[in-house]
Amino acid sequence: MFEKYEKAGKIASKVRKEAVKKITAGMKVIDLVEWIESEIKSTGAGLSFPCNVSINQIAAHYTSAPSDDTRFCYGDIVKIDLGAEVDGYISDTAVTVIVEGDNGELVDEEGKAYNMPGRLDDGNPVVSEDEIEERRAIINASSCALENAISIIKEGVTLNEIGYEVQKTMNDLGYNPIVNLTGHSLEQNNLHAGLSIPNYPDGSNHELKEGDHIAVEPFATNGVGLVNDIPQHYIYSFLRNRPMRQPDSKHLLNYIGNNLCYFPFARRHLLEVYDEHRLNRAIRPLISSRSIYPYNALKEKTDGMVAQTEHTIIVEKDGCCVTTL
Repeated sequence: MFEKYEKAGKIASKVRKEAVKKITAGMKVIDLVEWIESEIKSTGAGLSFPCNVSINQIAAHYTSAPSDDTRFCYGDIVKIDLGAEVDGYISDTAVTVIVEGDNGELVDEEGKAYNMPGRLDDGNPVVSEDEIEERRAIINASSCALENAISIIKEGVTLNEIGYEVQKTMNDLGYNPIVNLTGHSLEQNNLHAGLSIPNYPDGSNHELKEGDHIAVEPFATNGVGLVNDIPQHYIYSFLRNRPMRQPDSKHLLNYIGNNLCYFPFARRHLLEVYDEHRLNRAIRPLISSRSIYPYNALKEKTDGMVAQTEHTIIVEKDGCCVTTL
């Protein structure tokens, strides 16, 4: 079991490090997402969730739709969140980067602006050097918070103590944790296995035990530290089988239940079942009947910039093992 957790961690770590080198201004988000997922699968591992790539104020849960034209722009603060699974044993890791390079033409061949649902701006932001420096500082706050949290993790440490360490680190550096986003425990075939690992002292006296597997993911922001849903949702989880009137919806739900029941999946992962138009029509009854759960993308409440850093950790008696270094 532990060997498989470690193998999944090494795969995710390697792909994460290579992904950071590929991102550049003008690149399509979907190209990065599909490259990351392809690299994970090429090792023989599966995806523990769709690769999330969240830009600027968007904190989490954004992945590309099948025809996504969202581009990266110079100065963007981009969260790359990815994971692998080996026989159901999971890794989950994230890094935040500042995009470099020239934006290029952000219009199509007819001169029309691209449809970019992964951005909350007009697609051609002007970012000053002072703004870039602050974004680097936000990344540093997230990274330092994770490092300090890891330094105290061992058997007997409480969730409240981890949250205190995260919040204190960020506040000392002048930033806030996002308090309604948390890390989580991991089990075989279960990405969110019951425990929430807080980013602030939430009062929980639950003590970690030797052998626990957890993902710790401090989100830092220069905003108030809360996220809200935005309308886009391109990630889903299977909940239950229900009767479907529409044949396409029935067939789609059967496919999901047979092939994608353990881990979250992206809408674009269903293109082998139907084309995009037919898929969009077939998936709506699955959402409304609560046969699948949609993960809305999340943005910082006051449009603050957001950074995320994350590792998967195995709790030991006198410390911990980080599988995704």
